[in-house]
Amino acid sequence: PTCSGQIPQPRSGHSASWLAEKDALLIFGGVKGQKWLNSVAVLDVGRWMWSAPKISGDAPPPRSYHSATPIPKADKSWLVVFGGNDSRQSFNSVHVIETDGKTWNWFHPLVGGDSPQPRTGHCATLLADKKTILIYGGWDPNTEDEDMDQEGAEDPIFEDSFLLDTTTWIWKKGPTPKFLKEGDPKVLNSGPRRVGHTCVFTKGVEGSPDQVLVFGGRVPSAERPFANDLQSLVVSE
Repeated sequence: PTCSGQIPQPRSGHSASWLAEKDALLIFGGVKGQKWLNSVAVLDVGRWMWSAPKISGDAPPPRSYHSATPIPKADKSWLVVFGGNDSRQSFNSVHVIETDGKTWNWFHPLVGGDSPQPRTGHCATLLADKKTILIYGGWDPNTEDEDMDQEGAEDPIFEDSFLLDTTTWIWKKGPTPKFLKEGDPKVLNSGPRRVGHTCVFTKGVEGSPDQVLVFGGRVPSAERPFANDLQSLVVSE
């Protein structure tokens, strides 16, 4: 399609999220060269028109490779932004865009609990209850040079998962990923530590549990630095 309107500038490492109540795609953040962004662009796919909505409140610091998870509400929707990085640091803060389709607002909830370390390149997905976000993996590239200068230091790629309750804004530790063995013997277990992977929530059927399936990513292995296996994080019994 041919798009018109306020077309966003080129970038990478941004997030793209579907806003069902607006029939629109929302782009946030990213990086172009050495310039990190915190702008928002919305594409109306009914008209294929870009716009830059006026959003009240303070936007979070510019970032790339964060996650942005839509949460539907009765009369509005939220887009929950977590993590990401700029040239100096990675983040573990939570920021929310709230919209009713006409007005837009940033707010920054005070979160508690067992929160994740700052990270970027993780994955995030909304669970079946439509209020809990699972984040998994990622890394902190801004600590890599310091860590790698130390003999025997490990690549700072994370293997943990966390659950954020967006009604209480409390973090807690999430499930441990498990390798899903496949029929192809060439697909090997690349381990739980990974960054730049994808994940999706899948509803359990016929007595099987709900789970988050994870595919691919970069892993801390000199022989096989990129994964093509599936990992499962069970989120219900």
